[in-house]
Amino acid sequence: MSTLEVTFVTSDRTVWTGQAAQVVVPAADGSMGILPRMQPTLAVLGEGAVRITGEDGTVSERTVHGGFVSVDSDIVTIGVDDAELVESAR
Repeated sequence: MSTLEVTFVTSDRTVWTGQAAQVVVPAADGSMGILPRMQPTLAVLGEGAVRITGEDGTVSERTVHGGFVSVDSDIVTIGVDDAELVESAR
């Protein structure tokens, strides 16, 4: 099974890095799901939650207010100014 190599950073720290089964980001024009083998993509993020589902099924969710996401060859890079932890993440 393929996985995604995810790096999620703010301007001053790494928020999350590792292998993931899927990522959901708040693209400027709507929610965007990212799965392994996705076409290369570069998108501007709007306001909403970035949700990363790890290989073991754990979910990390953070609220963002803009930024970008880049996807290329199962490597996902998310860059934002700030990311606030969502307490109800599963």
